[in-house]
Amino acid sequence: MALRAVARAEGVEELRRLSRRFPHLARYLNEVVPRLGWPSYYGKDLPRELRRLTTINVMYIVDEDVGIFIHVYMPPEGTESGYRKYVAVEPEPPPPELFMLIEEKLATVITESDVARDLEERRRILLEKVKLVTEIVDAPVDYASLLPRIHTLARIPVYREHYDNMIYYLLRNKAGLGVLEPLIKDPYIEDISCPGVGYIYIVHKVFGPLETNLKFNTSEELDRFIIELSERIGKPVSHARPIVDATLPDGSRINIVFGSDVSLQGSNFTIRRVAKIPLSVTQLVNWNTFDERVAAYLWILLLEGSSGFISGETASGKTTTLNAITAFINPTAKIVSIEDTAELTLPHPNWVRELTRDTGNPETSVTMFDLLKAALRQRPNYIIVGEIRGAEGNIAFQAMQTGHPVLATFHAASVERLVQRLTSPPINVPKSQMDNLNFVVIQSAIYREGVLVRRVLSVNEILGFDPRTDSILYIPLFTWDPVRDTFTFRGRGTSYLLEEKIGVKRGLSRRNMFLIYEELELRAKIIRALIEKKVFHYYTLFRVLARIYSITTEFARKASKEEQPYAIIEALEYVLKKIRRGEFVK
Repeated sequence: MALRAVARAEGVEELRRLSRRFPHLARYLNEVVPRLGWPSYYGKDLPRELRRLTTINVMYIVDEDVGIFIHVYMPPEGTESGYRKYVAVEPEPPPPELFMLIEEKLATVITESDVARDLEERRRILLEKVKLVTEIVDAPVDYASLLPRIHTLARIPVYREHYDNMIYYLLRNKAGLGVLEPLIKDPYIEDISCPGVGYIYIVHKVFGPLETNLKFNTSEELDRFIIELSERIGKPVSHARPIVDATLPDGSRINIVFGSDVSLQGSNFTIRRVAKIPLSVTQLVNWNTFDERVAAYLWILLLEGSSGFISGETASGKTTTLNAITAFINPTAKIVSIEDTAELTLPHPNWVRELTRDTGNPETSVTMFDLLKAALRQRPNYIIVGEIRGAEGNIAFQAMQTGHPVLATFHAASVERLVQRLTSPPINVPKSQMDNLNFVVIQSAIYREGVLVRRVLSVNEILGFDPRTDSILYIPLFTWDPVRDTFTFRGRGTSYLLEEKIGVKRGLSRRNMFLIYEELELRAKIIRALIEKKVFHYYTLFRVLARIYSITTEFARKASKEEQPYAIIEALEYVLKKIRRGEFVK
């Protein structure tokens, strides 16, 4: 039997209550309830269990101030496009003549001194000026009749029922992203795709690919929107420069292709959403992207300054995983990140964030290669590269060779493909230098029971180059079992990095090498205990990890030479007890 979202009694009552507050919601429900039935209402929080529903009729809210609701449902038979439908229910726009009046009047009060440094300031200035040129009245207004005498009006009368909606659309179009604003407000959207004239499509974190009710009706409308958007974000498109990669004010990445001469279906754009607060390691473990033992292993490696790549295909969650595991880096480390579009968010206070600059002129542009070379002079403890694609990869390996650990994302679906790309043009890393890269995480987006999920397929230790076989030797220490959806650890007693690199660095004898695996298990238990205590917030987790680092450092400092190998174990056992008692996390 197909799983379906069933309208809950309390949800129906809440929708009725909200309909009295927001007339546009009442009008929308009056239209759809006779056809689809009452939606199951979830407020702001969608349970992940909804991912498994095959028949859905769900509504939630993304803006409680103006009343922006999202309705996701399965279209009735005979109207299917192959997609489930995503409808943004927005306030109804006031008459267009009102906006014509407002724009005319704003032009007389906005001066050269009203320069906004960011969108928030732009919103503030607009609100201040609108209050200057309008007055709220209780009777309906014939705005069209006011247009011929706009210059004689001290203030524009605005009907009370139109005022809030007018403010919403004015800010949406002048300081927001216009028609895309509901999508930008929705925290559950991963990707926004406009393939050309017609509907906009999204990838939803809970419901997967959806067709929205938002659309561009003509190529002229779409081109005008793209030109205005690109100018607002400071990277204008034109027929001479039809392809633009940029960052939106909320940190999301946008790729624009402008004009029908380079895109047969006309202009198009794709937006990859970036969360303001990254997902934490505990959240990814809770979702089974990888397990607590994988997390504990990466925790040890990053504390000890190991270099690694997070690799996989597009949209496999590479940057999400990279963002999450950077919290494991020594909290007092100086980190330099290098990106072409800003996606990384690090919790470390001593973080230098650098971005490329493409001016179209090689003399004034700043490339990843340039920034990576500059980073080597900044005495970083870690260098993080958003994505390695070209010659900067060679510099990254030179950085590793000189003792600067590097983390990066990379497009390759296996270790073999990764090595092929790294050792071929344009990167050209000599195979003999491959052992500077300590570990490779292979990640993928896969479907399980009809639901798209991200999984770490393997965590691999790079051993080095074998000249006899002309190949790179590596050990898949962790592998994902697709049948049981679990992770297998194959490295107990055989991990090259834990024993030959980290164990030796710590001065562990062969007799005491078991302690490194005991530490791995303790760190895994700590991560599981933090999940049980619901420590999921990215910055809260970082503060906990920083405190754990301080405690382990203090135990090691106080330990005698004979006790030194056991100091970290004792510290972690102490921390684990504190967490389980609820005394560690506030």
